[in-house]
Amino acid sequence: MVDVYVPETLEEAVSFLGLHAGAAIPIAGGTDALIDIRTGRSMPEWLVDLSSVPRLGDVELDGEVLRLGALVRIRAVELDPELGRRATAIVEAARVLGSVQVRTMATVGGNLCHATPSAEMPPSLLVHDAVAEIAGVGGRRSIPLAELFAGPGRTTLGPDELLTSLLARAPASSAGSCYLRQTVRWSMDLAGVGVSASVEVDGTVVTDARVALAAVAPVPLLVEAASEAIVGTNLPPEAAREAGRRAAAACSPISDARGTAGYRREVVSVLVPRALRIAWLRATGAWTQGVPAPVNGMSTGEDL
Repeated sequence: MVDVYVPETLEEAVSFLGLHAGAAIPIAGGTDALIDIRTGRSMPEWLVDLSSVPRLGDVELDGEVLRLGALVRIRAVELDPELGRRATAIVEAARVLGSVQVRTMATVGGNLCHATPSAEMPPSLLVHDAVAEIAGVGGRRSIPLAELFAGPGRTTLGPDELLTSLLARAPASSAGSCYLRQTVRWSMDLAGVGVSASVEVDGTVVTDARVALAAVAPVPLLVEAASEAIVGTNLPPEAAREAGRRAAAACSPISDARGTAGYRREVVSVLVPRALRIAWLRATGAWTQGVPAPVNGMSTGEDL
């Protein structure tokens, strides 16, 4: 039998986790944790219900800085119009995660801390330069989001630590982002390949770019070499394709029911140029505001 502890403050939560290290796990929406318990993958003595801890469910925009509390529901992200304009990749990742019922319960922090390599939210947050804010018995610390992941199902959090929020960049203009994925089924399935891209421009010239991948390595992957292929260009097709080739070379996929390793690399080489083009079109104002990207990036106006 699993007991439930409901702390009213962050300090109470991390203290309880520290006192019951290895026997207690935090729970937010429970869409992953409860399944793990039912299937025997996780056997805690305590669930630490974070729903009463203040501010963990807040969304704040201060200039170009976006703060997402760890308990923000995926559905709230999906439906936020300002995030749709300023952090489009994050919203596009949210809208394809599970079902409406799952998104209504699931949280941003839970999706990250479950550390599933195919999770939707990590690559979209990585291209928005996200930083993870963490609290523990010993105090608070911040790390680049990429450093949160240690392997499939594992994070770098200590037993008494909690992810409290994400800080991300959300430029108001001259920037765009996109999330695309390949799946066996279009809904209610994990990503076979997930690709996110962000682009910042001066006019039409790319001044900064980021490319991140999911489901093609043990942890979400930020591929700097792919971004470097397009900086300083007007994103001609060959530069976009080179970014795709570099991303495919950087990943280390496995073969499973959703595709072979070779197939996944090929999908990466196709989706990266598409995601970059959509992000560039958004950054230059050539993509109609509010229009979502096709899930796999088809019909982008140019065959890359």
